[in-house]
Amino acid sequence: MENLNSYKKYCPNVFVAKCSEQHEKGEIIILTTKYGREHENEVHNYLGKMNDGSFLYSITRTDGFNAQERAQKKAEKLNGYASNAEKRSTDFYQKSNKDKDFLSLGEPIKIGHHSEGRHRKAFENAYNNMGKSVKESEKADNYKSRAEYWERKTNDINLSMPESLEFYEFKLEEATKDHKFLKDNPGERSHSYSLTYANKKVKETKKNLELSVKLWGTDEVINQIATEKQEEAEKKVNKSKKIDDLIKKYGAFFAFNNEQLRAGYNKILESGHVEEGEKVKHLAHGMYVPSKNIDAYLKEL
Repeated sequence: MENLNSYKKYCPNVFVAKCSEQHEKGEIIILTTKYGREHENEVHNYLGKMNDGSFLYSITRTDGFNAQERAQKKAEKLNGYASNAEKRSTDFYQKSNKDKDFLSLGEPIKIGHHSEGRHRKAFENAYNNMGKSVKESEKADNYKSRAEYWERKTNDINLSMPESLEFYEFKLEEATKDHKFLKDNPGERSHSYSLTYANKKVKETKKNLELSVKLWGTDEVINQIATEKQEEAEKKVNKSKKIDDLIKKYGAFFAFNNEQLRAGYNKILESGHVEEGEKVKHLAHGMYVPSKNIDAYLKEL
C-alpha cells in the first residue's frame, strides 16, 4: 500500500485521517486534501481499520484551524463581497444621477431636434444605472444574510472539536433534566408531543456524546464507557430472565385478543396457577396475571 495520509468523512462535520500505516496518539502527521494541499495534524484516537487495510484516526489541525475558524473566514469573505457590492451599487446610483439636474426639469424630448439623441441617452443611462444599482444592492443584502449565518456558527461546537466532549456531557445532563421534569409534570407540557421530543433529544444527545467519547475521549474514559455498556447489557439480560422466572412462577401470560386470552387462561388452568372461575387481571402491555398473584408479582418485580 502506498504510504499516503488523506482525509475521510467519518460523520456529519467530522473528517478523520485515513492512513496507510499505524500511528501513535499525539504523533504529528501530514494529511493531503483531494486538491493536493497538505496540512499538519495531531493524531488523537484510533477509530478502526477499513476493508482496504487503511487505519482511521481522529485528528486536529496543529495550526488551530477548526469549524469555528472556517465559519469566521466564510463570514469575513461574504462581508467583503457585501462591501464590494454596496460600493458598486453606490457608484451606479451616482451615475444614474449624472444628468439629474437636466432630467428633473421634466422637459419633453424634442423629436427631430439636435438634442433628441442626447436627451434619450440621458434617460437610458439613468434607467440602466439605477437598475444596476438595485441589483448590486440586492446582492449585498444576500451576502450579508449569508455572512450573518456563518457569524452565528463561529461559536458553535460540533463533533469535529475535542471541546465537544465536555459540551455534550453538559447537554445530556440538561436534556435528561428536561425530560424528567416533563415526565413528572404532565401539566407543564406545551403540547401532546413535548415528552416525545424531549425523549428524542436525550437519545440524540447521548448518541453525540458517545461519538465524541470515541473521537476525543481518553483511554480511561473509553474503557469506562465500554464497561458501563457491558454492565447495562448484563442488567437488561438479568432483568429479562427475572421477568421470565416471575411469569412462570405466578402464571402470568401475554394476550392481545380474546382468542389469545382464552388460550392463556386455559394454559394456567392446566398448570394449576388458577382454579376454574378465578379471575386474571390485565397488568400492562398485554400481560395478564391471576388476580390473587398480582401483589406478590409486583413486590418481587
